[in-house]
Amino acid sequence: MANFDHKIILALNAHPKIGSQTLKKLIFAVSNPEQLWTLSKNELSRKIEPKLLELLFQARADYQPELEFEKIKKYDVGYVTIFDKEYPTLLKEIPDAPVILYMRGSPEALKRPGLGVVGSRKYTDYGSSVAYKLTKSLAESGLTIISGLALGIDAIAHQAALDANGMTVGVLGCGLDRIYPVSNHNLGKAMIERGGAIISEFPIGTPPTNYNFPIRNRIIAGLSLGTLVVEAALDSGSLITAGLALDYNREVFAVPGGIDSPMSEGTNKLIKQGAIPVTCASDVLSVLDIEEKKSAEKAREILPENENEKKIYEILRSGERSGDEIIKASKLNVIELNSVLTMMELKGMVKNIGGGRYKIS
Repeated sequence: MANFDHKIILALNAHPKIGSQTLKKLIFAVSNPEQLWTLSKNELSRKIEPKLLELLFQARADYQPELEFEKIKKYDVGYVTIFDKEYPTLLKEIPDAPVILYMRGSPEALKRPGLGVVGSRKYTDYGSSVAYKLTKSLAESGLTIISGLALGIDAIAHQAALDANGMTVGVLGCGLDRIYPVSNHNLGKAMIERGGAIISEFPIGTPPTNYNFPIRNRIIAGLSLGTLVVEAALDSGSLITAGLALDYNREVFAVPGGIDSPMSEGTNKLIKQGAIPVTCASDVLSVLDIEEKKSAEKAREILPENENEKKIYEILRSGERSGDEIIKASKLNVIELNSVLTMMELKGMVKNIGGGRYKIS
């Protein structure tokens, strides 16, 4: 498609009655999306059905591309469209991929191999323990953990990934002017600060309605190589995500539970239907062909080889740091620091997480 001002998508997507599929119909009805904003109603009536045309002209009357762009900037929100090369490759493969993703955090978080981890909001001690242990091991093995930042298993999975110094992405069912639920605000903030991201297809100002959450589940499944369901009742929304993963030809994993536990009825049913049972992280890693690669890295036990590497390694052990902070703590000059960091990155010892900040790999 020809180049065009992608802010037009911001304005169209801001209309509450223009969802992702309607937006696609409008965009592909014309040779260049800018025509949606420049052609007359009469000219567009030859290309667009009356009902969609009415929605388009409502959007043209009520929303302006530049104003919508300023609105997301106010909340430090970025965006990527399905026409951009930065759009996640796996997500683009699904038939109902969103046209736009709003984002707070690092775009790099969407480029790494990801695993969806979902489960019940009402969990048992067993579910909590298993979710934490499995997710922490999977994040340590290099998988980005993708979930919905909801209460329960979602939040446990995100926190486990952070505790593993791994990457995690939250997919929200509301606009990114808020982190929902409010009780997970600090968790979402930590995810962003530590190199992950929170994303949504919903524009700024969209409230977290029940209708939105099943819609966002397809993004969790679409971004992921597979989806792991840790604990779920028969009516759990997590089973929707698992079903979508199957529809997208992605792997579905499930943690077995007690036959007398209502919170394991959903996962046990998935296993009966062919989901891969998971009792340890290697059950997932081997199917995704990640275990061998990561075990080879661990076998190297990458350790500092000289005094400057030791200095930087010790500084980063307490958490991520900016280049300026490392210079101040290590007493190295800029040239020395860049040289050492480059070597440490090549060895896989440290990782540049963007914005001139580094952390231990």
